[in-house]
Amino acid sequence: MKADTVRGYQQRQRAQAADANTERILEAGAEMFAGRSIDQITLAAVAERAGVGVQTVIRRVGTKDGLIRAVGAWLAPQIEATRGAPTTSDPAAVAARIAQQYERWGTVTDRAIRERDTSPALAEVADAGRRSHRDWTATAFATDLDRLPPARRHDLLGRLTAVCGVELWLVLRRDQGLSVAAAQAAVADLIAACLAAAVSPAASPAGSTDGAGAAPAATF
Repeated sequence: MKADTVRGYQQRQRAQAADANTERILEAGAEMFAGRSIDQITLAAVAERAGVGVQTVIRRVGTKDGLIRAVGAWLAPQIEATRGAPTTSDPAAVAARIAQQYERWGTVTDRAIRERDTSPALAEVADAGRRSHRDWTATAFATDLDRLPPARRHDLLGRLTAVCGVELWLVLRRDQGLSVAAAQAAVADLIAACLAAAVSPAASPAGSTDGAGAAPAATF
């Protein structure tokens, strides 16, 4: 009985050590993806940053594409938790959640999008992130979207998805030098403008036939 207890304890210790190694590897991979191009990252460099051997990295993730997929799966719930559930369509509240998300995860998200064509695994991660973002936006603004006919709903969702996207956030913060508060206010203003224009009499998208004699789309 004592020997079984000792073996059980040793197995738990080994499992805990393996889990800790995996966590360090994923954290190191995420940090490196945020800071350098994918072609500059090697499993050896990740191993060194994580404080483990290269063979340990290989056992955990296999290849660089395996590392990318593992890091993407590890980051996804953290990004979702930072952004929060889509429980409001209030422009200021949505902009605040976007600010919180992109200030923490904007760099790594942007890199995945910009370098998606360099790796099949990175393309999978970037595309999954885009789908998640669109779904979150659709849920947040479901009440506003559901009252519209299909063509206008599609148009509004596309605009809201773009306005709430990381690309615009980084233009405001990096390129234009806006503070977090100013960028957040700009996004809130754009969301409000999209919502208001969508229900205006001239809001049908160009080419839409939502109603007889519908006016051309308003620009917003």
